[in-house]
Parts: sequence; structure tokens; C-alpha cells
Amino acid sequence: MKKYFILFASVFVMLSTSTQAAQSQQFPNISGQTLFQFKADRVPNTNASRISPNNAYVNIEPQFSLNFSKNWSAKTLWKLNPSDVYTTRDPINPERTRTFLSSNRGFDPLNTGLLVEELKAQYEDEDTKFFFGKFDPSFGTAYKNNKRIGVFSTDITKDYEIREKIGGGVTALLEGAEISLNTFFNDTTGLSGSINGRNKESPNDGLAGNTGALSSYTVSMQGEKFLGYDNWFYNLGYRSLGVSQGDAITVRSRETGYVVGTEYLYKLGYNTSIIPFAEVSKIDNFMGEKGRNATYTTLALIAKYSGWTASVSKIYRNISQNQRDTNIRDHQTQISAGYKFANNLSIDLSRANIKESNHSASLIGFMVSYVYNY
Repeated sequence: MKKYFILFASVFVMLSTSTQAAQSQQFPNISGQTLFQFKADRVPNTNASRISPNNAYVNIEPQFSLNFSKNWSAKTLWKLNPSDVYTTRDPINPERTRTFLSSNRGFDPLNTGLLVEELKAQYEDEDTKFFFGKFDPSFGTAYKNNKRIGVFSTDITKDYEIREKIGGGVTALLEGAEISLNTFFNDTTGLSGSINGRNKESPNDGLAGNTGALSSYTVSMQGEKFLGYDNWFYNLGYRSLGVSQGDAITVRSRETGYVVGTEYLYKLGYNTSIIPFAEVSKIDNFMGEKGRNATYTTLALIAKYSGWTASVSKIYRNISQNQRDTNIRDHQTQISAGYKFANNLSIDLSRANIKESNHSASLIGFMVSYVYNY
């Protein structure tokens, strides 16, 4: 596995330092961006035992494109995050990217894992885009960093993000809208592991999408002019992921689900706006476990003035688990404020009250983000 990372790391360093990156009209050239992020949070009070009050980690996401011509390119997304938070495979809650009240809170910058999340070839013209390789199928938007709904919101909404699949997709580029179809299966190659922290995915774990064949798919649509109104953004999505039986204990069944999201940019005046945001995702047989049905609801109100941002949000995570003794009824209430500088540096502060797996806690979070474009 490591030989793959060494190979791609060498290519990444070589290409990133190429002087052709600045010559956007000459081919081949390099374009892309890298997100640098530092997050820290503190738990002032909780009813959970043996929880360290402080936690911090670094997240780095290089995303670049090697453009062979105006239409053809090779694209990749890497992630460097803490191995005990983002890159492990939780057998109890395999969808989660982070558990707030875990017993391994702290700050260990050396305990990080490097993984290749996307590596694909792509063709794009004015009307169509298609690609094949390893990619993240489209489904929902609430988990995206550019929403800036505080420090903690994406740590829950990333549960229903679909990541690290092998297959292909096609997108119709319409006026003010996109319609996408993706077909895929889970990555179980050496690239499904990470350096320092995560083994490659087992082909026999029974999780949704892990069939080794193109038996899973998503259909999605997103646009920016709902019912003809400018700045009324929307997204719709449907997912259907095949399963294999896996172990003899858990009964498996095809995962199906939908997502509906909307937000409206209401301009109050010069550099001043408010954005009401809502997204709901309902997924049956979540992660391929029969009778494990999940509903995620995100509600937020975001206010912006020049570089300033303030928001209040409420997120619900409800999962019924027919094959288990417990159900999940989690929620998060968050208030946030932040500022984005002209050089793509942003700072965010959040206060949140959460309920997670029968425990409650309050959190104070701090996040510094910087996006470097090239």
C-alpha cells in the first residue's frame, strides 16, 4: 500500500512545483487549491466520564488538477487528518467521521493519516462532464466546508456524505443547474488504506456499496434559480447502494435514501445578507444494515456583513436500529461567529450544546482555515 502513496506523493510534489501552473492557457498545466485547517475545542461540562476536556487537530486537503487540454484532466483530492478521528473504521457506527465525546481526545500532531480520497480522469465541455476513477459521489451539501455553519456542524452531516468509491459519473451542465448520475462500488484497493492509521477496506465487511461491481448509484440535481428566483439554491438526491451478506450476524439489505436541501441568499443591503438553510436526508438500511433507518435534519440561519459571518444552527441525527438494543437520538445546537479576510484566511468561533449516544455536553470551538489557490 505504501508504494502507492510514495508514487503519488512524488507526482504531487513534482507537479505542484511546476511553473506551468501559472500559465493557465498553456497545456499541460496545474490548477487547484489546498485547504489548511486547525480545529480546537473544549468541553466545559459533560455527563460523560473519562473525557479529556481539550481536543485539537490539523486537517490538510490538497486538491489539484493536471490539465492536459481544455477538456481533459486528471484530478485528485488528498486528506491529512488525525488517524483516531477521521481515518479509522468504526465497526459500531461506520458512517461517522468523528465522535465528539470519545475517550481519545487530546492533541497529537504526529498521529495523522494520509489518504487519497479522489483520483479520477475527467472530460468537461460546455454541456457535459464525465469522469471515471476513485471519487466522492454527489449527495447533499450540508457537509461542505464552504457552507461555514460554525465549527461543529460538518462533524455530524458528513455521516451521510458518500466517499471513496470506484466507478464513474456523468453530469449534464444546464443553465443554472446540474444533473448528475454516478455508479460505483467501495474502494478495497491499497488506496483505501492510509499511511499511519487505517488499513484498507475489507471486501467482506458487508457495508453498503461493497459489492465489487457497479451495483450502486446516485442521482442528484442542484441549481441556483429555484422556481425562477435568483439566489434560491437547491439540491435533490437519491442513493441506492448494493450489499453483500458479510458476516453471519448482521442481516444486510440494499441501502436507499434521499436528500432535499435549500438555501436562499437574501440581500439586505451593501455587503449584507442573510441565508436561511435547510437540508433533510432520510436513509433506509443505513450502511447496509437491514432496519437501520436514519434521518438527518439541518436547520441554520446565517448572517453576513462584509467579511463577518454569524450563524445559529440546529442538527438532528435520529437512527432507529432494529437489530440492536438501542436507537440514536442525537442533536446539536450551535451559535457561531467568524471573519474571512481578503487573503482566504478565516477564523470561526462556536458554542454548542450536544447530545451524543446518551451523553450530553457543551463545547466551545475555534477554527482557523486558509485556502491556497494555485
